[in-house]
Amino acid sequence: MSEPDGEQLAESASVLVEECVGENLDQLATLDMRGDGVLRVLYTAAREIHNGPLTLAAARALSARVRSGDAVLMLTGFLAPKPFPETDGPIGSAVLAAALERACGAVPVFVAEPEVAATLGAALRAAGLNVTADLESSARVPHAAVVLTYPAGASGASGAAEAAAALAGQIRPAACLAVERPGANPKGQYHFAMGVNVTAGIAPLDFLFREVAGRGALTIGIGDFGNELGMGAIYDVIRAETPAGADCGCGCGAGTACATPADVTVLASVSDWGAYAVAACLAYLKRDQTVLVSGDVYHRICEDTVRSGAIDGPTRYATPSVDGIDHGFNAALLEVMRGAVRYPAASPRHSAIRLFRTGRMQAGG
Repeated sequence: MSEPDGEQLAESASVLVEECVGENLDQLATLDMRGDGVLRVLYTAAREIHNGPLTLAAARALSARVRSGDAVLMLTGFLAPKPFPETDGPIGSAVLAAALERACGAVPVFVAEPEVAATLGAALRAAGLNVTADLESSARVPHAAVVLTYPAGASGASGAAEAAAALAGQIRPAACLAVERPGANPKGQYHFAMGVNVTAGIAPLDFLFREVAGRGALTIGIGDFGNELGMGAIYDVIRAETPAGADCGCGCGAGTACATPADVTVLASVSDWGAYAVAACLAYLKRDQTVLVSGDVYHRICEDTVRSGAIDGPTRYATPSVDGIDHGFNAALLEVMRGAVRYPAASPRHSAIRLFRTGRMQAGG
């Protein structure tokens, strides 16, 4: 067998660094803050599908698929309770939307309930994007993001399917991301993680997710407990390994596990953390640190999201905490992710070690 040449080794070493960055970001996003061990089981199941870091799989897929000017459909918002959306979802989606706009030149397009749409507008403006309420004007607006309200009255399977087809035809997204978005079980019912049925008032956006997937859009689901849209690829594991996955106790008889799969499934301790990590991974792939929002911008996103009506889901307080985790911790984690991307990209002195390790791996060592 011939020895690999220097160019081949360099290419393999570049892949090695990407894999290491992805591993680091996955580990940061999956700190088990609940201390219940469930996340590790769900993460492992998703990891077996993708055979590598989940955040890297998502970032690579987005980088390969999305081109400048492409629409990227984003679905988020968990009303807890109506009319208050959780902070988990809108904050991470704003961070990721800004990253997609900077890294790929994408136009993020959101579809949500009216209560969520108001919060998204504030979060996206805080992230530096110019928010419009229609697709046509986005072509004339620099650094645009679009927030559309789900059509009132588009309920029931036939109405939801019709609305989904119309929206998909208008938006024509290259990709669709669901971040902490309620995901329906096989009977079309939506639940909180422990089984409370919240179907009333939830827009059936699973229909839109499946519609754009059927038209060829890349789909990515980011969740933390399995009741979120896009988690269907590990449906059986969610049913078996979460308390209400198979038996929600609400009477519908189908549990909390989401039935709709995505092309890429990202699990995180907090869904927003998964969104931050995918954004950070995009920053590394593009070798552009500005793809991930700065700490000051992140603070503004969190504050404006709460001022516009969002609340922390577990505590129900109008504070910039996410899933009961205080703002200081979340901001610090974002900074650690920034460092996890910055140092490998700015460390040419490690090239010799990387080449050595790559050679050893190719030799079976």
